[in-house]
Amino acid sequence: MNMSLPPECILIVDPCPDTRSRITHFVQGKGFSVMAVPDPPAAMAKIETAVPDIVITDLFLPAGAGLALVKELKARQEPCPVIIMGENASERLIVDALRAGAIDYLHKPVVQDELVSVLQHAQDFLPCNPLDVAGTRQFDYTLTIDSDPACIPSVISWLLRMTASSLPPAQRIHIQGALQELLFNAVEHGNLEIQDQEKQEALANGCYDQLLAQRLAQVRFRDRQVRIRVFYERSDDCLEYRITDEGKGFPWRAVLMRSQDVRESEGASGRGLFLTKAFFPSLTYNDRGNEVTITVPIA
Repeated sequence: MNMSLPPECILIVDPCPDTRSRITHFVQGKGFSVMAVPDPPAAMAKIETAVPDIVITDLFLPAGAGLALVKELKARQEPCPVIIMGENASERLIVDALRAGAIDYLHKPVVQDELVSVLQHAQDFLPCNPLDVAGTRQFDYTLTIDSDPACIPSVISWLLRMTASSLPPAQRIHIQGALQELLFNAVEHGNLEIQDQEKQEALANGCYDQLLAQRLAQVRFRDRQVRIRVFYERSDDCLEYRITDEGKGFPWRAVLMRSQDVRESEGASGRGLFLTKAFFPSLTYNDRGNEVTITVPIA
């Protein structure tokens, strides 16, 4: 396994070229790469193509744009630590920014010692992939989530960053697709007991949100949870993802057999499960059908 880490990326958002240049000069050669833009719209456009690890933004941007940027970054599925900076900012304004999601304040004009200190603080908020830690023999994560499909994308983003950020991009994409398929199955078909035909009809009639709301309003469905366990053992050199729901289970053998010919129908039941097994042949269910496991080899 390649244990060398890419440099952490800092995005600087400030209308002043001198400030952007000054910060860039201070962090050069210290394990950081730098992107610099003059305003929040440029920052958001940059983030769409290259997600930064840390953002440093001027607090006194026109029309409260600095504070709005802090809130927007905090609300993203993959939030990153945000450092605000300004000259003679009031205590109240700093507190407002910290409450909005910023993790530290940097005085202007920026001096190197203070910049180093706040960047060290920001690094404490970055996810640490155990596979990047030399000498790691084993780790074991268990995450329990509610039966709300709306939470699944952010859960997958967190899992990928915490357990698979060291893996090649193509492998991460396959894991992302598998987790999406298996988690939606666990929540919708497992815990909420929504049948395939029922889901397809609701989607066709534009009332799937109402169907979810009806299920989640019922106590016996609402209180069910999904447990995700991620296990790594160095001697096996593989990651294991295990997803367990509290539903009745389903006839997974029949679904996989029915899905062998994925050309049969574009929306064929079980097609996603069949494709997941194509990428992860180790995919297995327990007999009841409410627990699924995939194993990811580490190259």
